[in-house]
Amino acid sequence: MQQDIINNIAEVCFQQGIEKAIISPGSRNAPLTLAFARHPKINCFSISDERSAAFIGMGMAQADRKPVAIICTSGSAALNYAPAVAEAYFQEIPLVVFTADRPPEWIDQWDGQTIRQENIYGKHAKKSFNIAVDLSHTDAQWQTYRIINEAVLESKIGVQGPVHINIPFREPFYPEKDKSWSYDQNIKIIKNISGDKKLNENQINELQTELQQKEKFAFVLGQEDYNEEFLKSLDQVSQELNIPIFADIISIGHGLKNAIHLPDSICMKMLKESKEEEIPDLIISFGKSIISKNLKLFLRKNVKAQWHVREYHAFIADPFQAITKQIEAEPSSFLQNLNKSSPAEFLKLWKDKNTEAETKTNQFLSAQSYSEFSALQELMKNLPEDSHLHLANSLSVRYANFIGIKQDRIKIWGNRGTSGIDGSTSTAIGHAISHKDQNHFLITGDVAFFYDRNAFWHKYPYSNLKIILLNNQGGSIFRMIKGPNQQAELEEFFETEQKLDAKSLCSEYGIAHFSAFDAESFEIIKDKFMKYPQSAILEIKTDAKINQKIFEDFKNQLIS
Repeated sequence: MQQDIINNIAEVCFQQGIEKAIISPGSRNAPLTLAFARHPKINCFSISDERSAAFIGMGMAQADRKPVAIICTSGSAALNYAPAVAEAYFQEIPLVVFTADRPPEWIDQWDGQTIRQENIYGKHAKKSFNIAVDLSHTDAQWQTYRIINEAVLESKIGVQGPVHINIPFREPFYPEKDKSWSYDQNIKIIKNISGDKKLNENQINELQTELQQKEKFAFVLGQEDYNEEFLKSLDQVSQELNIPIFADIISIGHGLKNAIHLPDSICMKMLKESKEEEIPDLIISFGKSIISKNLKLFLRKNVKAQWHVREYHAFIADPFQAITKQIEAEPSSFLQNLNKSSPAEFLKLWKDKNTEAETKTNQFLSAQSYSEFSALQELMKNLPEDSHLHLANSLSVRYANFIGIKQDRIKIWGNRGTSGIDGSTSTAIGHAISHKDQNHFLITGDVAFFYDRNAFWHKYPYSNLKIILLNNQGGSIFRMIKGPNQQAELEEFFETEQKLDAKSLCSEYGIAHFSAFDAESFEIIKDKFMKYPQSAILEIKTDAKINQKIFEDFKNQLIS
């Protein structure tokens, strides 16, 4: 083993912008562990559970808008990274995944902790690299440093995402105790320089000509970590040109002047019957996925033309089955080329519908007895300004989407790349550890919460994350869906009933625990929880069947 070469892998990573690394313990990855842990300018964290470690690293990369390295030993450890790698791929988050491996001659030889690791993440990594096992020759060293440069650059340029670097190691893994330690600060670093993507005059004329043939327009905001410049520009253009902005909970567009922030509620009724004056002739979309199923179905059913605008496209995404133009341009500069207004009455129609949906939601929930839906609305409307709200998948994000956010300066996060329940808590903790000056809130259901309980299994302090835990003792979203809720196997095989609560976990990890089980206890505890100066969990215990009835009544009144 040539530790100096491995040390310079860490040095290249640092000079390419990696300042944080998540390391899961093992022997095969010891050379990488030592190289990163001893680097004076890389902040390293030791997380034992690889699945949780990868999501924590992903949360840090997302929060910092910089690549983060995650490092594990050989064998199944690498497979445990897979859920977070897939999530990072579809959310376009830069992760640099290092997996230690057995030497190639020992693959398929019944050796311990040995699996087939080359290209292990398949198409869910932007690119996969394999380092040579023998690095003694200078050409092998040159190749290694070039690969590391390329890998880190690949993670953060164009469409960002995870890259995989597989490194086989032969024993010995550990240097002698008195070995000198150094990093070559003059190591070769390859820089990437690229300019802004802007449309040329002919392209602008083509778009403007087509725009003149349309009458009613709408913007659609998908999930994206939009910068302030774009949101300000979108807000201004939408007001100047009377264009509504369909912006559900994960779009972070709820604070815009013309935002239609309850499109799921509005379109529920319009799926049954919609009028010509309600349908846009053209939608111009930004970002990635939306959570609002009813909006998606409404657009899919009615809209015939869509332009999707992004600086880079990994593939053609056509969720509304309406895309006619894929436009590669910097979104803020693209907006400056729009020169036709949508009718003022079209904007007013949608804003009136949004106001009506908001009024119906408030009136309905204020009239309800204690439930997770009504409790959640009360907590969401009292979130502090400048908070970061993380939404776990399944029912949590859907409740939040129907409730909506009114406060302008609240940032919304959610693992909607793959939309799995795994890793939501770990991702939020990655954010909280990375930015301790911010207030973070996580809304999660019991199955997602307990599934990811190893998110707390580490030694790194944070005091800025509060968790709202909806505990109805099972995956009650299946009770809300027509199909599973009509089956005899609902409770055992779909809801997967569980009797856990979070009190023991909180005691184990030193987290304050608050609990509500009826309207009176919730009223007493909610303000104490929100004002508590440290991290805390508020466990809202409810009856799944009552929740089901209230949610069904809510949807029925929306379409009445």
